[in-house]
Amino acid sequence: MKVISLFCGCGGMDLGLLGGFDYLNQNFPSLDYEIVMAIDNDPFCTKIYNQNFVHKCEVMDVRDLEISKLPDIDMLIGGFPCQSFSISAQNPPRLGYKDERGMLFFEMVKILKNKKPRFFVAENVKGLLSANKGKAFPMILKEFENAGYYIKFKLLNASEFGIPQKRERVIIIGFRDETDYDLFSFPKPTTLFNKVPLKLAVNESDNYNEKLYFSQKAVDGMMRVRDKMNKGRAQSLDEPCNTISSHLAKVSLNSTDPVLYLNGRYRRFSSKECAKIQSFPEDFLWDSVSEAKQLKAIGNAVPPVLMWHIANAIETTANRSIKQEKRHNKSNTYTYPNDEWVQLSLFEPDTLYLSKEENEHTLIGSCRKGIIDWIKQSSKYCYPITEDDILAFPDLLKVKRLFIHHRRNLIGYYQVTATDIVVKAELRAYGYPTSSSRHKADTKYILFSMIPTEKSNDLDFTKFYPIIGKGIQNL
Repeated sequence: MKVISLFCGCGGMDLGLLGGFDYLNQNFPSLDYEIVMAIDNDPFCTKIYNQNFVHKCEVMDVRDLEISKLPDIDMLIGGFPCQSFSISAQNPPRLGYKDERGMLFFEMVKILKNKKPRFFVAENVKGLLSANKGKAFPMILKEFENAGYYIKFKLLNASEFGIPQKRERVIIIGFRDETDYDLFSFPKPTTLFNKVPLKLAVNESDNYNEKLYFSQKAVDGMMRVRDKMNKGRAQSLDEPCNTISSHLAKVSLNSTDPVLYLNGRYRRFSSKECAKIQSFPEDFLWDSVSEAKQLKAIGNAVPPVLMWHIANAIETTANRSIKQEKRHNKSNTYTYPNDEWVQLSLFEPDTLYLSKEENEHTLIGSCRKGIIDWIKQSSKYCYPITEDDILAFPDLLKVKRLFIHHRRNLIGYYQVTATDIVVKAELRAYGYPTSSSRHKADTKYILFSMIPTEKSNDLDFTKFYPIIGKGIQNL
């Protein structure tokens, strides 16, 4: 598939897309993509990029592109700037921008409308989900939809994909073909319960580099305010690192920057360590620019390993031949059953019940009255869950059929098309009425995407057993 890469930086996203590299003794095979054009307006990032790729990146402002003259492509990728979005005071409200950087998102949309690639991938910070009190993100999705795309998005944590960094990023994927949309699933975490520790990215030789250590004056200043201001964020070598940022060259003890505390002294990370924390391979070249420019480029990059998993999932979707007739949220013509499901009165109302007879995983789920309309309109169902629940009941991720009820009333029968683990901010972006939820902002939910199906006559209640919810201990 032919690809144009916008805002490519030093090439983290592009390296992950192409594959063919090793990281922490694991090989990430080459994927079937070709980058036919890459642009960025930072000449220093471009120097690094061109040192590492056969194809070359152009130093250019995306607004200077002659879109009609761009080559035909199958995919557009890029992490558009997001610092400057605003919600303009219009009725209805519209997506605006505070300065010129906010315009760059619309340039991406223009290319999508003109070139109509089969897919696009956009990456951004977690804060995009809550920007402008949660109003900006749904409008951004609407702009992508208006460009002719079905949209899926997910908040991915790099530490769950073999990377020693707790970097959370929103990944938005657009599909021009409805069948691609139906078939695609985000990649499943590879290290959800066995995170890669920071110590695998720390170089022993850097412990002897005096340039990396903070002065005693800086340490004394931090110590005076540490208890009040939570400064001096020393990282545990046995866990993934906190997110590293674009101002790595100006790391301060009086900020929230991650630092190391070794043998009674504080130090910052070297550029090689930062590159490894971001999952760049050892043979990626950086010496075409100063260390300060290296650190800025690394901090802004998309982790290549994370992008590899995303690109691999898209390639898998593109290669699949199975067709689905319906997009799961196109269900307005479906008539939902209104009959009472009398047998459900025997069940605890807030408990999930699972049956896996003949390997056909079927779930009975309950819901609150306040989200019934959301379930029917979005064709999605969610339930609060912990990491211990996921570990204890991995069959939840294999559910194929789902029956949802509210007390004794049947809401509907569904075929599950995709299963994800999400947080509240992601649910809000899907239109879920989270304001009425009692759960905390960092609560995780299992989210099922589904399509309505006909009433099932093969339900055997003796085959179901309770797994999660209230009252299980009393059953």
